[in-house]
Amino acid sequence: MIMLSKLNKFFSSVKLAIFLLISIAVLSMVGTFINQGETTAQYKAVLGEKAFLVLYWLGFLNIYGSWYFIALAALLAVNLIVASANTFPRTLRAVFGPCASFDEIAGKKSPKAAYESFASKKNPDEIAAALNSSFGNPGAAASDTAVAGTGARALYYSKNGIFRFSPYIAHLSVLIILAGVMLNVKYGFRSYTNINVGEKTDVSYMMNGSKTVKLPFTVRLDRYRTEYYPNGTPKAYISTVGIIENHVRVLTRNIMVNHPLAYDGITIYQASYGHYKPNEYGILTVDLKNTKYKKMIFVRTGKYYDSGINGIKFKLAKSPAGNENPYYIGIDNGKAVNFIVYRIKNRNFPFIVAKYKNAAFVFTPEAKTYYYSGLEITRNSYTPVIWFGSIMLVAALFFSFFFNHKEIWVKISPAESGKENKTGDKNRIEIIGVPRKKFESFYRYFNEKTAAVKRKLL
Repeated sequence: MIMLSKLNKFFSSVKLAIFLLISIAVLSMVGTFINQGETTAQYKAVLGEKAFLVLYWLGFLNIYGSWYFIALAALLAVNLIVASANTFPRTLRAVFGPCASFDEIAGKKSPKAAYESFASKKNPDEIAAALNSSFGNPGAAASDTAVAGTGARALYYSKNGIFRFSPYIAHLSVLIILAGVMLNVKYGFRSYTNINVGEKTDVSYMMNGSKTVKLPFTVRLDRYRTEYYPNGTPKAYISTVGIIENHVRVLTRNIMVNHPLAYDGITIYQASYGHYKPNEYGILTVDLKNTKYKKMIFVRTGKYYDSGINGIKFKLAKSPAGNENPYYIGIDNGKAVNFIVYRIKNRNFPFIVAKYKNAAFVFTPEAKTYYYSGLEITRNSYTPVIWFGSIMLVAALFFSFFFNHKEIWVKISPAESGKENKTGDKNRIEIIGVPRKKFESFYRYFNEKTAAVKRKLL
């Protein structure tokens, strides 16, 4: 039993709670200053090899998933639960009764208590009516009982008692916030992927490269563009992104820096961009019967393209072994056309030309530039839980600080016989008020109300 008592005292300690809150706050500050969840290459580039190794060993690159942050959060949760369990029954009695008697409160001689005593010629019913008009309204709970064997009456007034539960709501709010953080650490992710324009993906990669994340939908990059100011400075990086579910496009939206796309609990951010030149060739198709018709087509090997000439389709294919040319043109009827140099109106095309019927295929040095967009894809599904807990915490702290529980005990006793003969007073009134916090507002309330009672009874 002694050991349990010591453990209870330790885990419910206010000093422990303050230590844990400060520790978590400091670690959260570190997590703010050091960006969390970046790739190893990014950390090494920014921090350097030695600093990276030190911070990695300390766990500062993944603070919210570190064992010590989780341990501190768990210990804080235990502290709040034990502290609340110790005091909650007492609070229930204070709010819903049975309340302490006048003599019990007077016997405690609390230094916070406010006390007033005076005698009155009014009878007990008139005194009770005056007390009720001052302390009983508005919204106060009251009780009026006889003190057995003394001829005295005891009255009790309670106002704002419900707000004594505010600290427990604050404790619950902190637990909800911690639960939201832990759930995000466990089930959330921060990943990254590059998508080429016109392509799509349903996977992304954790920032630290540890694993692949399967997305619940497919992301397609329809377009990327950069907007510039008149002086040539980049103004905005914009990706047009489509969301596809079950082979059906359900959403299309532009995303840019600070304007992400949120869908199904997942947020997609514009993180970077770039361009590349794929392994493809520019082929100019020319209609030999109508040389005004020319069409530039960028092609890759293995795929058929429409030349735009009499329905002729072609593909760029690897050349067979022993052929001196690296590629050849294949026609969709399966017939391969050898490369030849072809002359049109005394103009020599400077590159290899292939001919099939009235269609000529000219290799050009042109290469189309393609863009890709770097997207950061994160899931913080439990962020609303954190927001809900934070709102609860702010409300609980507001009511806890600004709505003090006001308790007033009154005892109406018959006046002593000797004094009754001399002054004519019939009853003695004693009023005690005890605030939960030593607020100046409570004493001002007590003085105003007792002064109003005295004016009515004296």
